Amino acid sequence: LVEAAAGLLDADDPTAAVRRESAEELGVTLGPLTRVLAAYMSPGSVTERLHFFAAPYTPADRTGPGGGLEEDGEDIEVLEVPFTEALAMTRDGRIADGKTVLLLQWAALDGPFAPGAGGA
Repeated sequence: LVEAAAGLLDADDPTAAVRRESAEELGVTLGPLTRVLAAYMSPGSVTERLHFFAAPYTPADRTGPGGGLEEDGEDIEVLEVPFTEALAMTRDGRIADGKTVLLLQWAALDGPFAPGAGGA
């Protein structure tokens, strides 16, 4: 399953959790965060509220190997995919995770890859 980095809040606030999960899963120390939105993915059956963030990064922001924590049973393969390919992956089903699709749509419509944003 291809998905954006994610994790439980535990006792952290959402921004601290996003920074922790990015370091553990991706091996990246993030700079400024953009809060994208908070949403309930399936409120009829789950009360979990998800917090979505985006942040730029460069190769210099890599501070570890990523891959998750062995003690948590994580074995994560880090993928970096060009944005247009990632969008194509949502259309052909290679990316089917709702969180990831939502973030890619935000990036295309209102985020760094939106028309006029200069990221495409």
